[in-house]
Amino acid sequence: MSTNIPDPHGRPGTNTPGSAASASSTGSTGTGPAETPPSTRPPSTPAPSRTSAGPAREGTTKGDSARKGTPPEKTKASEGIGGSDWSMFRTVVVLVGLILAGFGAYYLILGTAGLPDTDARPVNPTLENQFRFFSAMMVGVGAAFVTIAVKFKWANMLWLVCLMVFAGGIGRVLSWAFSGTPHYLLIILMVVELAFPAALLVWHKYITKTTQLRKDFSSRS
Repeated sequence: MSTNIPDPHGRPGTNTPGSAASASSTGSTGTGPAETPPSTRPPSTPAPSRTSAGPAREGTTKGDSARKGTPPEKTKASEGIGGSDWSMFRTVVVLVGLILAGFGAYYLILGTAGLPDTDARPVNPTLENQFRFFSAMMVGVGAAFVTIAVKFKWANMLWLVCLMVFAGGIGRVLSWAFSGTPHYLLIILMVVELAFPAALLVWHKYITKTTQLRKDFSSRS
């Protein structure tokens, strides 16, 4: 064991052999806090986030919902709104088209001989030619009704086709006024051709309006 002998004149004492070992031993066992090696230091904890965990504002929630669109369940439910009304309407349109096409085909084949209260002999070629032409047009109008009912994205064309039938009824009125009273069957057809297109268009407008109102009410609820 080495001792440090102080100098009488105040100069630092000289270390005896073994002092270096003693100094290192003293440094390792001193009373001061020991420095922890870097490898054993605990990892620093990240600062807590300052983002607010509170509920989102109502405006933001509504905006996100608008951007994302209508939920699938609501979209699927809205597709069925007014479905039964449209199905019935399309069925009626198909029936009207088949009746018109049937009458047209009948007169196209038989000509003026198919009309009631007419004498088939002698045949007027000019009248027969014109009559069969308009019979073929009648078949086309009936086919248009059926096509509109099947391809319902062309529903706007229904107004034009109904107007054609209504104009045909006006032609029957003019014939009655200038040429006399026709057979009662043709009078019935005249009434149907004047009344039915207007009723069909009013029905179409009614279903369109009510379906839109139901969709708006469903989207709000």
